[in-house]
Amino acid sequence: MPTTTIHISDDLLGRIDEIVQKKGISRNRYIVQACEKSLEEEERDWPEGFFDLTLKDDDLRLLREAVTEMEKDILAHRVDSEPPEL
Repeated sequence: MPTTTIHISDDLLGRIDEIVQKKGISRNRYIVQACEKSLEEEERDWPEGFFDLTLKDDDLRLLREAVTEMEKDILAHRVDSEPPEL
């Protein structure tokens, strides 16, 4: 199995050591698991149809009302003198 060298700050290494001691695993195992978890998250795809806009008329109306209300609140709480053109 190939090896690699990484540079970790003393603070981060200390935090890792605390966790691996509690879990009873090696630093290497912990770091490999963290890398695997990170890669799984990177490779996730959006569920099929996630971005399909097939809302019923009532749902679309509610969404538009919510966006309008949110926009008004954002503009009301801005500290700049001129609101941006949306």
